[in-house]
Amino acid sequence: MEPATLYTVDATLATVVFGASSSVHPVRSVGSASGWFRATIDGAEFVDTGEFDGQLEVPLAGLSSGSPLIDREMKRRFDSGTHPTIVATLESVVRADSRHATVTGTIEFLGASMLVEGELGLAPGPRLVGTGEFDVRWWGLEPPRMLMLRVDPIVTVDVDLPLRAAR
Repeated sequence: MEPATLYTVDATLATVVFGASSSVHPVRSVGSASGWFRATIDGAEFVDTGEFDGQLEVPLAGLSSGSPLIDREMKRRFDSGTHPTIVATLESVVRADSRHATVTGTIEFLGASMLVEGELGLAPGPRLVGTGEFDVRWWGLEPPRMLMLRVDPIVTVDVDLPLRAAR
C-alpha cells in the first residue's frame, strides 16, 4: 500500500469565504488559509489508505468584506488580538468515493472548540474544496442586531485549498 503524502496548503492561492444573510443585504467576507493535509492522492482522486489528517488556520486579521464598517465590527466581535486565528483540525476522514470524503474535526474559534462534520471534495490541481454551514452561537458569538439590521447566525463557509506536496 502506498504511504500517504504530506501536502501543504498554498496560502497565496487558498481562499476561505464566509457568507451570512441579513435583513439589509448579504454579508460576505474573504480570507486566506494555511495548513497541511496528509493523504494519498492519485491525480484528482483520493486513494483509500486509511491515512487522512490535517489542520487549517484562517487568520482573522486578514478577513475582508470590502466594507470598512463591517470589517471593523468583525474584528471587534472576533477579538482578533486575543484569538487571532480559526483553527480546524481533522479528527477523522471517511472516503465517500474517489473524489469526496466526509470529515469530522474540531474548529477552534474565540477560545472555544466545537466538534463538526462536513464534506470535502478533491479537485484537479490537487485542491480541497468544500462548503459547510455553522451557527456562530456554537462558539458563543451573538450576531449583530441594530435597528433594522439583523444578521442570521448561520454562516456558510466555502473553502478552496490548493495543495502542494511537501518536500
